[in-house]
Amino acid sequence: MLRTALCLSTLLALATAPAAVADDVPGPATEAIRKCDTAQRRVAKEEASLAATADELDRDRRGKESCATKGACARFDAAIKSMELRKAQHETRLAKFKSDAEQICKPSY
Repeated sequence: MLRTALCLSTLLALATAPAAVADDVPGPATEAIRKCDTAQRRVAKEEASLAATADELDRDRRGKESCATKGACARFDAAIKSMELRKAQHETRLAKFKSDAEQICKPSY
């Protein structure tokens, strides 16, 4: 009885092993899907960075409106200038990443 159970379990394991190995082998379709997912994650991450930069820029602009000393206002001006440059960089990168994602993810019929 135990011997039969061992034989059946071994046979079952061997029968499913080729299917499991075949699923692990990356094919052209799975490679394309992986690249598309990577491109989409890159776009999402850059959108989040752009949103964070815009929020920080808004916060600095509100702070500049209420600054009381010349030094504080100068720091806000410098921060705003820096954030505007960063925002432009993020927008440029986002446009590039979106165009790359469109190229990578477009279906090839």
